Amino acid sequence: MLKRIDVAVLPSEALAMTASAYVVVDALRATTTIATLFHRGLNDLVVLDDMAAARARAAEDRRLLFGEVGGIRPEGFDYGNSPTEAQSAEVEGRGAVLFTTNGTRALCALGEHGAVYAGAPANATALADALHRHEHAVLVCAGTDDARRFALEDFAAVGMMLHVIQRTADGVSLGDAAGLALRAAARPPGATRGRPLPSPGELLMVSSEHARKLKALGFERDVAFCAEVDTSKAVPMVVSCGPGWALLRDSR
Repeated sequence: MLKRIDVAVLPSEALAMTASAYVVVDALRATTTIATLFHRGLNDLVVLDDMAAARARAAEDRRLLFGEVGGIRPEGFDYGNSPTEAQSAEVEGRGAVLFTTNGTRALCALGEHGAVYAGAPANATALADALHRHEHAVLVCAGTDDARRFALEDFAAVGMMLHVIQRTADGVSLGDAAGLALRAAARPPGATRGRPLPSPGELLMVSSEHARKLKALGFERDVAFCAEVDTSKAVPMVVSCGPGWALLRDSR
C-alpha cells in the first residue's frame, strides 16, 4: 500500500534516496514515447545511455532503433523519439532499442535501485495502480543537458501525475518537492463552460524552454500529445539492467 511519495528534481538526487519504487519522468519525450510504444504492443525495449551501443544492440538483436540527439532522429535510426510517430509505428510483438539525450540515461542510472518504471501523464492512471504495490515511491525528473539540469516540463508533468495518483491513494504523505509539484500543477477551483481550460501543469509543460525548442524543430504535435493524460494503459518497468543499459517490459 502506497504511504509516501517524494520527488527528485534530478536523477542524481534520486540516487541518494531510498525507496521501494522509482518512476523516471522525461515527459518531453522519452517516457511518453515508451508508454506509447508499449500501448501499441511492443514486446520489450532496451534503453541505452550511449548511441554507438544502441546502434550495435539494435543490429545484433535485429531490433527496431528509436532515438534522438538534440531532438532529431540520427541518421540510420528507424524512428525518432516521437510519441506521435510511435502511435503509427509497426511495433506489435517486436523488440526495440531507444537512445535519447536524458530519459534513457536516467533509466539506466536507476535500474538497480528498486522497482523502476517509465512514467508520464500519458500513463498516469495505469502507473498509479502499479504504485499501490509499493510503500514509498520517488518520482524522478529526468532533467536536461545529459540529465544534469532541472527541466520545468518534467516537474510540471510530475504534478499532473500526482493529481491522478492522489485520486486513488487517500492519506498518502507527500515530501516537500512532491507537495510543491502538486500545487504548481493544480487546476484552479471553479467550473468552466465548454472545453476545460488547460491546467497550470499542461501550460507549464507546453511553454517550457525544451517545449519551445521542440516546437521550433517542428514537433508541435509531440508537445501537445505529451501534455495529454491517459493516452496509454502500459506500465513499462525495468526487468533487468547492466552498466549503461536497461531492459523494459510492460508490467501489466
